[in-house]
Amino acid sequence: MKTRHAIGWAVLIAAGLFTRGEAAFGQVSGSAATAAGPYTLEQCIQIAMQNNPQIEIARKQVEVQEAAVFSSYSGVMPTLNATIMGANRTTSGDRDIIVEGVVLREAPGSTRTNYRNGVFLNMNLYNGGRNWNTIRQARQETETEAFAQTSTENQVVVDVKTGYYGLLRALRLKEVQEENVRLNEEQLRRTQSMYEIGSVARVEVLQTTAALGAARITLHNREKDVLQAQAGLANVMGIGSNEAFEIVDPLASGSLDTAALMSLQDALRMANLTNPAIQRDEGRIRSAMLGTKMARGLLWPTVSGNIGYSRTGVRFQDVYGTYDKNWNLSFGVNLSLPLLNGTQTYADISRAQAQQLIAEETLRQTRRTTSLTIRNALLDLETAREVITLSNDNIVASEESLRLAEERYRVGSGTLLEVFTAQEALVRAKSDLAGAQYDYLIAQARLDGALGK
Repeated sequence: MKTRHAIGWAVLIAAGLFTRGEAAFGQVSGSAATAAGPYTLEQCIQIAMQNNPQIEIARKQVEVQEAAVFSSYSGVMPTLNATIMGANRTTSGDRDIIVEGVVLREAPGSTRTNYRNGVFLNMNLYNGGRNWNTIRQARQETETEAFAQTSTENQVVVDVKTGYYGLLRALRLKEVQEENVRLNEEQLRRTQSMYEIGSVARVEVLQTTAALGAARITLHNREKDVLQAQAGLANVMGIGSNEAFEIVDPLASGSLDTAALMSLQDALRMANLTNPAIQRDEGRIRSAMLGTKMARGLLWPTVSGNIGYSRTGVRFQDVYGTYDKNWNLSFGVNLSLPLLNGTQTYADISRAQAQQLIAEETLRQTRRTTSLTIRNALLDLETAREVITLSNDNIVASEESLRLAEERYRVGSGTLLEVFTAQEALVRAKSDLAGAQYDYLIAQARLDGALGK
């Protein structure tokens, strides 16, 4: 019998998707071309970390927020502006010189040019704490985005594990069905031989032929499941869904370790401390609280200061020469208090408070979802462990039952229905075992994801 980790090639080649030569290497979309495997679970996770677009988007979101932190410091830093050269030209027309209602003379018009330059420094000294809270909020949102990136990576790992074990599950079920087809083919040959010597009626040949056809239809469905599972795993890994690759079955060389499970309370306690989605939402609450403080800061006065040095003159050399003359030095402090700006300030406060309530409810929902995931995963683990134990016993009993049914039918003391029933029981027991083993691994992956592992 083929090793389980090689079954994937047989199915894909038999389906006509590619030849053995084409299966030697697969072109992985992303950073580089990689060999076609066989891939371990850790290698599949590594490929997903390099190629999955969701992870790349999460990383860029962190970079965007880091830039926002750098930008937020502009609120507490002074602004410096320099006028290198400024000039304006004014022309006035003739005008009368009037004293006590009497026109004394007419003054001719003139044209005058004024030159100026200067350096001006402005700085906000106080604005209700909005500037410093902006910095704190930007830092908090950077930390939150980092947890969001970890949460995305955590979910991708869960998806890779689920797809990986799901593909192995589909391969194992296909393998069981292939064995069922072989059993039906052998039974058809025996029935035909017995019909030819007159031991059984033709109706039993027809029944066996129909059973074989039904088994082959199920096999085609199992092959389709394998291809779909393979495409799903490739998609999570960030490679083409039609790429050919082989994976290693961790159960091919040994039995599944179904050690004692952790308690529900321990799992919930751990998840509350280590789940990155919960940490992300806690950070969003802190950010929303700072947003509320910033909105309330709009009710406080604003204090700003400025200092400037400028030069003016009607001649170019007055500004750009004789530096001991024609200069001005100014200092200023401004205090402003917002009295009325319509409804904008109170609307901003209400919006910030609503955002804080949304963040708090989002955290509660994340905790409820995580709790449900943990409860279901622990239940799935316990159920799968029981099914594995029962299925192993059922396989032993079903194999012996099939052997006895076939022998009774061969000597004429049993019926074909007994053989079919025994075959179905054996296939069901092996399918139950295969499904339960990988269901256990899938449930463990989901539990680890909920725990933030």
